Amino acid sequence: MKSDKKSGIFRLEQEVVTQCGISGERFRKVRGNQWENIYQKIAEKYADKTKIWKNGLHWANTSGYSPKSMKELLGCYVVDSSTWFYLLPQIIKEENKMVYFLIDKGGRDWHGGEEFWIFESYMPELIKALDLLNHTAFLDNGWSDYYIVSKKYQWLIGFNHHDIISCIGEGLNLDCFGNQDRAQQE
Repeated sequence: MKSDKKSGIFRLEQEVVTQCGISGERFRKVRGNQWENIYQKIAEKYADKTKIWKNGLHWANTSGYSPKSMKELLGCYVVDSSTWFYLLPQIIKEENKMVYFLIDKGGRDWHGGEEFWIFESYMPELIKALDLLNHTAFLDNGWSDYYIVSKKYQWLIGFNHHDIISCIGEGLNLDCFGNQDRAQQE
C-alpha cells in the first residue's frame, strides 16, 4: 500500500509539472526526509488535538483549529472552488517566496494518523496547479481539502469541501473579500 501512496504523489507531481508546463524547481513534492517535520510543525501550530473525535489538521478547516491559533482567525469565506485561488496574489503578500501546499488524503484524525501529500511551490505555479487539479478532480484522486501555509508557519489558508476557506495568522490581506459575510463554521 505504501508504494501506491508513493506512486500517487509522484504521479501528481509529474502530471502537474507536465500538464501545466512548469518547472519542477517551482512546484515539487517536499523531499522524503522533510515531509514529516513540516507536517509536525504545521499540525502543532494549527491542529486541534484537544478533542477525542474530529481532531487534527484534517478536521481543522471544518471543526476549528487549535485554541491558540483560533485567536488569530482572520475569517472564513464562502468561495467558488474553481476560481478563488486566482485571488491568492492579492491575499498573500510574499508572491516571490515558496509556500507549502498540503493535500489531505485521508479522513482520519490526529490519533489515527493523518495522511497529507506535501508540496512546495511559488504562487504562479500553485495557481496553475490548482486550476488543473480543479478541472480534473485532483487528477482523478477525488476532491480533496487542502492547505496553503507560509514556509515560516506565519499563516495558513485552509480550503474545505464545503467551498469555504479559512484564514489564520499574520500577513494575509483579505481586502479582496470586501464586506462579504464570514461563513458559518460547521
